[in-house]
Amino acid sequence: MKKYLIYMLAFVSIILSSCDEKEDYDQINSQVVEASGEWWIKFSKTDYETGYLKVLTFNTADDVATEMWIWDKGNWKNIKFKCPVDVSNLTFGGSNLDNTNSDVTITVANGKIEKDAGLSTAGNVTDKISFEISFSDEPGVVYQAVGTRKTGFVEDEH
Repeated sequence: MKKYLIYMLAFVSIILSSCDEKEDYDQINSQVVEASGEWWIKFSKTDYETGYLKVLTFNTADDVATEMWIWDKGNWKNIKFKCPVDVSNLTFGGSNLDNTNSDVTITVANGKIEKDAGLSTAGNVTDKISFEISFSDEPGVVYQAVGTRKTGFVEDEH
């Protein structure tokens, strides 16, 4: 019994003494942090609508306040492109944007992010995103994109 008590004390002392004091984590925000996020977006046009698809917006490697990536992670049309953004107004858009995944160019118009203007599937208040998107291989076709920022709640996952 004494042997087990000695082992137990040794084990506890090793565990307690092995904890290092860590420095506080300093979060570094990108230049487009207000426009960045994971979004659940529906794309639609006449007689067509997707379900909710995950789309990401995030900073470029240059981390400038005038450009962000938009990426559908292959969930819709396999798009990934850099898009001009105005972070102070939370608006974005551009013409003939290069899709890194194909030769098709992309035009985004009327892009905006509205703080606390969206409701998630479960009714949680979150940010709203909306924009019009068109592709050079579909002349005259404009898709409406509307969605909300990912809340992190399980009931809002799609």
